[in-house]
Amino acid sequence: MYSIQNGQSVLVVWGSTPAPETFQNMIEKLRKLTGPLGNVRVENVDRLTMGSHPTSSFDIVLSGVIFPQSISHTTELLGELLRVVKPKGRIILQEVTVQNANGTHLKTAEKLQSVLRITGLTNIQEATLVSLTNAEIQTLKDLLNIAVNVNVVEIQCQKPDFEVGSSSKLSFAKQSPQVQPSVNVAAVWKLDDTVDDDIETIDENNLLDEEDLKKPDPASLRVCGTTGKRKACKNCSCGLAEELAAEGKPAAAPPAQTKTSACGNCYLGDAFRCASCPYLGMPAFKPGEKIQLTDQQLKADV
Repeated sequence: MYSIQNGQSVLVVWGSTPAPETFQNMIEKLRKLTGPLGNVRVENVDRLTMGSHPTSSFDIVLSGVIFPQSISHTTELLGELLRVVKPKGRIILQEVTVQNANGTHLKTAEKLQSVLRITGLTNIQEATLVSLTNAEIQTLKDLLNIAVNVNVVEIQCQKPDFEVGSSSKLSFAKQSPQVQPSVNVAAVWKLDDTVDDDIETIDENNLLDEEDLKKPDPASLRVCGTTGKRKACKNCSCGLAEELAAEGKPAAAPPAQTKTSACGNCYLGDAFRCASCPYLGMPAFKPGEKIQLTDQQLKADV
């Protein structure tokens, strides 16, 4: 029966509740074949993922082989079966198929084989018809709520001799020779004098004559008081303000500062104001005029 040997681990997946006698007879036959060293586990298809079976823990998986064969082998279900079966382990399944899948949720035998290939299974055998009585076929049609003619096919396939997602080194891969750094790598950063000796260059010592090298007289650099009346400039830095203070002459008082904004153009009107100016929308005003802004105007727009 399915070439099951002594000591193997077998997983039986069933869908709709089978007849107790049929179910019990199948399990007893499997346990006799596996012997005391083997293991037979039974799982309902809806609770398969809840069983938390370890990866690669079964030699053979029997899915939907107990009447009624109501399991639809989707890529998700096949992926879980592929996970729990050992490498080179076998998956034997039975499923209800139709000749033409138009208008039904059932697959054709060719479509079922295609799904097995997409899942990653190998050594997929041709689908064989399972012999059923007319009463059993009618039971399946009533259970699946379909009116078209159906068949039950059995397909055997195998998991590849490696785990899903594993990798291996290719034997024919050539190792790239290690490239030694060039001895002239340091020369890349070497700076060479590329100036042609035939090109005439300007002597920097001839750029200034003796007059340019003379230290100027501080008095000749004074600007304040050279245009008439001696009067210190605003923020005088030439020393005239100190001289006038020493002579007892009061220095001119600096002019009153005009209140300006950051850009200095706010008082001119909206045409001269920035986009974020708090004075936008207000009429022009005189420089230094006190303007009262509301709290809302002081908040910057976001």
